[in-house]
Amino acid sequence: MGLRMSPAEMIIARVVSHKDYEREVLLALEEFGHFEFIDVTHQATVVEVKRSREEETVFVASDRLTKILHSLGIDPGRASGIRIEIDDRELTGTLAHAAEVIGSVEPEVLEIDSETAAAQLELDKQRAIRDVAMSLEPLGLDPSRIGATEYTFTVAGVVPTGRVSQLEWSLKEVTEAAYAFKHIPLKRGVSVATASVPIERRDAVERILSAMEFESFTMPEAAEGEPHRVAEEAKRRIVELEDELAQLHARKKAIAKEWGPRVLAAWEILEIEKQRVEVRKYLVYTEQSVKAWGWIPEGMEEEFESILREKTSAVVDIKFEHPDFAEYESPTYLDNPSFMKPTEGVVSAFGTPSQHDLDPTKIMFLAFPLIFGFVFADIGQGMLILIIGLAAWRANRRGDDWGQILGYVQAGAEGLIMMGLFAILGGFLFGSFFGAETVFEPLWPTFAHHVDDGHGHVIPNPYRAAHMLKLSIEIGAIHIMLGILLNVYNKMKHHDRRDAVVGISYFVLYYGFINLLFGVSYSSVNDWFNPTGQVNLWVPIAGIGYGIGNNGVYPAIPVSPLLWSLATFIVPFVIMALASFKGGMDGVVLFLEYAIGMISHTVSYARIFALNTVHVILSGVFFTLIPAVIYIPFPELNLLGIEFIPHEVHSSDPLAPHYPHLPLLGAIIGTFIVGILEGLLAFMHTLRLTYVEWFSKFFHAGGVAFMPFKATRVYTTPPVIVPVQESYAVS
Repeated sequence: MGLRMSPAEMIIARVVSHKDYEREVLLALEEFGHFEFIDVTHQATVVEVKRSREEETVFVASDRLTKILHSLGIDPGRASGIRIEIDDRELTGTLAHAAEVIGSVEPEVLEIDSETAAAQLELDKQRAIRDVAMSLEPLGLDPSRIGATEYTFTVAGVVPTGRVSQLEWSLKEVTEAAYAFKHIPLKRGVSVATASVPIERRDAVERILSAMEFESFTMPEAAEGEPHRVAEEAKRRIVELEDELAQLHARKKAIAKEWGPRVLAAWEILEIEKQRVEVRKYLVYTEQSVKAWGWIPEGMEEEFESILREKTSAVVDIKFEHPDFAEYESPTYLDNPSFMKPTEGVVSAFGTPSQHDLDPTKIMFLAFPLIFGFVFADIGQGMLILIIGLAAWRANRRGDDWGQILGYVQAGAEGLIMMGLFAILGGFLFGSFFGAETVFEPLWPTFAHHVDDGHGHVIPNPYRAAHMLKLSIEIGAIHIMLGILLNVYNKMKHHDRRDAVVGISYFVLYYGFINLLFGVSYSSVNDWFNPTGQVNLWVPIAGIGYGIGNNGVYPAIPVSPLLWSLATFIVPFVIMALASFKGGMDGVVLFLEYAIGMISHTVSYARIFALNTVHVILSGVFFTLIPAVIYIPFPELNLLGIEFIPHEVHSSDPLAPHYPHLPLLGAIIGTFIVGILEGLLAFMHTLRLTYVEWFSKFFHAGGVAFMPFKATRVYTTPPVIVPVQESYAVS
């Protein structure tokens, strides 16, 4: 693995074995887990794999298990934390295991589903009877009379109250007063009504009812008698049916609890078998052999060959080659430690690195949480992020699943841990604890909360914001220069001399520009071209709190600002322009991007200052407007001669004590509102600085992700095969 910054070099492995060992070859490639099939004959998209009878059974059984899982309410995408060992070396064994599970569970599940469907249908029917009977109860109409008889047509329903008189008039005119009509107004702006007319007037009456927005009751069969008795009987049946459905649901829960892990394991092993069947479209068959080609990372040849020879009893021929097209056509495999996978995921979200790109994961693993820590600098809220990260990491270790939404938090466990740690570090540097500045003393004296005004009075530090702004710009300058250096390294690695010259010129130009800002003047460009005077060499971070130029920290060098500007600003700018223009229109665009971004991207890092300041101000608003209720005291704390918690603090709250304290209510509300909101904003803006300001210097993406053939196991484990020692072997 090492500390390599580039994607792994890829080589092609060719595997040839006897037809009888086809399954063993696939199992070996699956166990290796770093083999991506190559469609050499370009048949994968046009040729349908011919399945054997057993393989067809795999797909049928998988569908049956999927239906069982759906019926039991088990989500196959959510880990159960239980793994079952299944020997899947032979397809017959896999099918036998699946058949056993299906045979044990499916009959009862189907029976419960059938009973549930019948009970639910009857429940819906009884609810309809209840609703109609309760509506007819004020009218005293027997529900069984609704409908058509030999001589009459009777209908009941609801009609807008404003149309009742018009409806009755229409019935009177159409039937020549041969009708019966009764209505009772309800509270919701409608009336319940019933009408009975001669059967020969049915069609005309139905048209009138439709025009009057009359909604007829549909009365199920077997409902007759007085409305209140019908309603009571329906209610009794509803209670019985609901109890029956609850019992059926409880039976399902019991089955899911007892058989859930085994059903999931059987389903998973069949999904793996389906994957094995599907990859056969990449295999090439001859009369006696089977062949496969695929990409593997360089350096894994020995492991690859060892697994294949073990699985196939050495009946295999393996060859490796590194063709010329591998540099452009091979997929990208990022070789990073497992604890960096969340960071790798953030990189891949921007785009997969190409073979000519660098993999920024290892640097970003520290750089991203470091910037986040300056933006979201708070000891208490950083501890909350750390605790969430540790809980997610523990859940991953145990195989728990937090669901679809919280799954994103769980997947980024290691990243959350790092962000929490750096947020805590930033909180110690700037003295913030749940937004309060009345507990910890900043470990960085430059950012002290209060200073002496020179007359013996303690006042809020008026220079803190200016120092934070300068710190933000310096962090940005370091970050950007690191990106430029990575670009230079990458261009030199690939022997791209012209782009390397552009990168080197840009680095000198950018460093010269930053040094003119901090070592000469940031307010007067004329001072940059002063033929007299001296230049002070910018030292990153060390000069925070001491101003610029000759501040006692930046060493003076015997060079005039004019000469420095010519050597590190004008000349590199011209060289970068000439080298860029040789690259045609792409070079011109790159030159303009570099020239404009030199200023705009640097200023963009001021968002660190802005977000940090907003975090402090908003937290202060809650402490000011909300009564503390309780001031939690903190004892003075000194470790190794460093004052962490002072003996006395100063607060703008006239009721607050002078000892270190935390206003409880403001801290709680501020954490829930400001902490969550600012935490999300801090992450988003740190991501923006990484994607736009940093990646634009060296990272272009455009690669194809490495998609190896492997089995993703959540509910199963393969059997552990222990070789039999010769002394115990049966002869």
